Amino acid sequence: MKFAHIADCHLGGWSDPVLGEINITCFESALQTCIEEKVDFVLISGDLFDTSRPTIEVMERTVSKIKEVRDSDIRVYVIEGSHDFSPTGKTMLRVLEKTGLFKGVSKGKETDDGKLRLSFTIDEETGTKITGLIGKMGVLETKLYEVLDRESLASEKGFKIFMFHTALTELKPEFFEYAEGMPISLLPKGFDYYAGGHVHQHGEHKWRGYGPIVFSGPTMPANFRELEHLETGGFYINTVGSEQIETEWKPLDLYDVEMIFIDASDKNPSSVVSEIENRIGPELKDKIVLLRIEGTLKSGKPTDIDLRRLSSMMKDQGAKTVKRNTNKLASAEYHEIKVTAASRDDLEEKLIAEHAGQIKMKGYDKKKEIALTKKLIKTLVDSKGPDEKKKDHQARMESNILTVFGIREEWEEFN
Repeated sequence: MKFAHIADCHLGGWSDPVLGEINITCFESALQTCIEEKVDFVLISGDLFDTSRPTIEVMERTVSKIKEVRDSDIRVYVIEGSHDFSPTGKTMLRVLEKTGLFKGVSKGKETDDGKLRLSFTIDEETGTKITGLIGKMGVLETKLYEVLDRESLASEKGFKIFMFHTALTELKPEFFEYAEGMPISLLPKGFDYYAGGHVHQHGEHKWRGYGPIVFSGPTMPANFRELEHLETGGFYINTVGSEQIETEWKPLDLYDVEMIFIDASDKNPSSVVSEIENRIGPELKDKIVLLRIEGTLKSGKPTDIDLRRLSSMMKDQGAKTVKRNTNKLASAEYHEIKVTAASRDDLEEKLIAEHAGQIKMKGYDKKKEIALTKKLIKTLVDSKGPDEKKKDHQARMESNILTVFGIREEWEEFN
């Protein structure tokens, strides 16, 4: 028997069209490999999509490729992840399951004593018994594991697979050290294979009382930091023999990354620009360029570095796309202030007051700037709704910010 284990595709997650195309191409390549290697079935352990309601364009490509897999007599089994799960049940995964494109395996019911009893989905051709639990934002699925009927799962005979979408505290890689997780002890014992998702780094683990605990990693890195630290995305194809499971990780090496790191400490903007310009050449052709600038400038402001022009120069050299990160770039003109406060609200009030006036804003005195800052903070902490698409949330935030600044009409005229 042979089966594939895929997770964390996050289709539709990249707003950059070039990276969005690479992302879905990686997913299509993974399924094409499954067809060519004639696997019996495919497991997708959460976050097939980056949102519970993906765009029509993403849906069309995804459905087309999964149908090709199904037409090759390969079954597909899925659980919801923390991104494509919806607390209201309004997730496109439910719609696709109704069409017979794949089967959701996280099924169960509450027993009289308040336990959660999971049912098994049986792969008819191989007799494999599959079950699992969904992933939720903030590791809220832990509450489901705490009431799990473990005895019924352990007593089930046959070859069993448990699908999950949760970081495990004892197995978190350094790259994922600050992510929330749950202890391995909450995983039910007695399964032959544990198909994990959520952790964006592939790995195979052995733990007493458990079969192989495997995280497939993403099919493509999902953000700037992952593009820096992960060589590539990938997935697993596993072959079940009479005595053991042979696991093979399949890299999806469909792109090249060029990293440009600039230490701006004690430099002025013009010298930083010159240093970047010296790194721009024909070697950037067909590369995803990651430009990271860190440090505290000795003079000038980060905005004095014309990143838009530098990105255009890189694209003129053939770069596929350019992503920039200046989160740790600061100006010496914006000095650090230390305050003490009795509460969080008091601390916020003092920080705003102490920082006000450091950057001159036309038409704003210190009092107006403090009021504006408070409005902006209130606007920027408005998080994405559970069923809200990323682009809709972004549009709503932009609209609210224009309102705060009172420049909606000017912006609309300019654009």
